Amino acid sequence: MSCLAGVGFLVLNSAQGSERIDWQLPTRNRALFQGEDKKFYQPTISRRPVSGMFGFVRTSEPEPARIFEHFHKGIDIRPLHRDEKGEPTDTVCSSANGEVVRVNLDEKISDYGKQVIVRHLWGKQPVYTIYGHLASIGVEVGQQVKAGDPLGVMGWTGPGLVRERAHLHFEIAFQINGKFAEWVDTAKPGRLWQPNRHGEWNGLNLMGIDPIPLLKASNQGTPLTCEEALSKQPCGFTVRVPPFMGTPTWMQWVDSKSPSAMPLSWNIEMTPWGLPLRMEAGSEVVLEPVLIANPGKPNEGKYYCRGLVQADGKGGMKLSKFGRQTMEMMLYTGPTPSP
Repeated sequence: MSCLAGVGFLVLNSAQGSERIDWQLPTRNRALFQGEDKKFYQPTISRRPVSGMFGFVRTSEPEPARIFEHFHKGIDIRPLHRDEKGEPTDTVCSSANGEVVRVNLDEKISDYGKQVIVRHLWGKQPVYTIYGHLASIGVEVGQQVKAGDPLGVMGWTGPGLVRERAHLHFEIAFQINGKFAEWVDTAKPGRLWQPNRHGEWNGLNLMGIDPIPLLKASNQGTPLTCEEALSKQPCGFTVRVPPFMGTPTWMQWVDSKSPSAMPLSWNIEMTPWGLPLRMEAGSEVVLEPVLIANPGKPNEGKYYCRGLVQADGKGGMKLSKFGRQTMEMMLYTGPTPSP
């Protein structure tokens, strides 16, 4: 059954993509539009609806948390229906027209269990929806889908989940670097990055924005362009990097101010969770990525920036090892040519 059965909607159908994607909810749970967060979001064991939302909404501290410093990349949607065994039966559907690019049936190798990723064109910009913790999957890689087409059934696959907290993890994300797998093989960055079981679809290479404003805008009949959506994102920190060769994938969507000559460096402005937004020429020479601006303080959890920055021991912040590796991954365009 389509997730959109019985619901009026507009499908913007174009093989070349649409400037304004009419994003649809991926299940039939529409409590979001009725202001009933407790019926829409599936919380963690904390039972706080906010823990099912996007952003820095989780904690490493015992409940109740003092501060939220753990980042949640998507939203968790609770089921509407369960069978006699308590298993969720909600159909999970594509949020927009697109192509299935990733199907993971091995729930043991992913934090999101059984997972589907669909590619969409937002104008000319590829963007991806991610559907995690599925019980079963009914599509294949390369399959064309339309908004509302079934992808699978909601479940609770993946580590740490139990039947009572079954839900759909849903993201709208960008692929940071199309050569991610090559960088991992070349740089051998170690734990966290390796082993890379997902190729270019590794979660460290997919970073997005809060789906809720996009879903609400579409529901109100005013879907956003990609540029409009990105312009509303907050700045978390700025990194100065040396000049680099080539055009990595993320440069397709950033707002770039390019000088007429090769700059001494580049300043890259990013969201607190590490999605690049803007870049402009820097006036100082640097030999490696350096944090130059951060609005937070070391003890403020909401500015932990997904572990990309850390306290520098002098009352300020600096890039962490993970942050430096992330910048290296972002800037990678291929092996350095031999002299």
